Amino acid sequence: MLAPRPTPSLRALAAAILLLGGAGCVDRAAEHRVRANAFLRGGDAAAALKECDDGLASKKNSVPLLMLRGKALFELDRLDDARTAYETSLVAAAGREEPSALSEAHLGLAMIASRQKRWPEARKQFETLVSVNEKDGTSHLNVAKACLEMRDLPCALHHAEEAGKLHGNEEPVLFSLGTIYLAADKPKEAELTFQHICESVPGAASCPYGLALVAIKNGDRKRALEQLDDAVKRKLPNPDQIGSDPGFQGLRDDPEFKRIAARAKNP
Repeated sequence: MLAPRPTPSLRALAAAILLLGGAGCVDRAAEHRVRANAFLRGGDAAAALKECDDGLASKKNSVPLLMLRGKALFELDRLDDARTAYETSLVAAAGREEPSALSEAHLGLAMIASRQKRWPEARKQFETLVSVNEKDGTSHLNVAKACLEMRDLPCALHHAEEAGKLHGNEEPVLFSLGTIYLAADKPKEAELTFQHICESVPGAASCPYGLALVAIKNGDRKRALEQLDDAVKRKLPNPDQIGSDPGFQGLRDDPEFKRIAARAKNP
């Protein structure tokens, strides 16, 4: 009879145990931290949470364990509890840890706030990550998205452009920058940005999709439908977004728009 294949969680735990064995004398909290990390890598957040709680029973102000606890709770979709864990880790770390060592806590708080649509808090936490590392293009982009939700367009533009400087050939960055240019009533800059997607990522559906948004902004209904049709032919990753995108509100009663939207859902 063949032995059962080990799950990813068990394999991660086995690797952690080997690591502990080679490390010599390790304090109890560190043992629990290593096991919790292993369970998280293996996708077992519940087991990771138990390891964190066991470790905190012996070392209640362990900042790494508190941050791991926040991550485990986040994975379990217990967002309020996760926020409390992350906030507790920051209190425990006050005056003891370098800001860069607390990035995971700030990222966790930012993600929770974004999920809960608490945009001022999300902005604050993402801005903290940018202050730790100004080359963090992802955090710049996340600040931009939070600012856009708050209708703070100068902030959104600044951080989106910074993200563009750092990751100027990446499709998600370019598309976000283009949509922010549109929101800021800068259609020329938006068109150039969406066009750059076609140059950087040939075949990307987001290029004609963005150009369709620019066309409708400029009142060019014919070109908007042509570009949108091209985007559908390139296989939009989220075809349902066409009908709900506020940028296409003026086209929703158009028969050709309805045909394009239906074809996107049922290619």
